[in-house]
Amino acid sequence: MHKNTNKRLTKSFLDFAGKIKTWHPVERNGWIVKFSTFRDTHILLFLVSAYTAQTIVRYFSHEDEAVKYINYVIELNPAEEHDL
Repeated sequence: MHKNTNKRLTKSFLDFAGKIKTWHPVERNGWIVKFSTFRDTHILLFLVSAYTAQTIVRYFSHEDEAVKYINYVIELNPAEEHDL
C-alpha cells in the first residue's frame, strides 16, 4: 500500500511540475525580479530589493496587471522600505 501511494504522489507531482514555467531572475534599478507561471495564466512574482532585502511576493491572474506592478515597483527607491 505504501508503494502505491508514493507512485500516485510522484505522478501527481510530475503532472503539476510539468505545468510550471520559471525564468532566471533579472535586476532592474536595484530590484531583483523573478517570476513563474502555472498553466500560462497564473503568475507568481518575487521582487527583492538588492539593498534592503525587502521581499515582495504577489500573485496575478492577468499578465498586464503583473507587468504594471513590476513597472511600479522598479521605479521605487530600492534603498528604502516600502509598505506595499
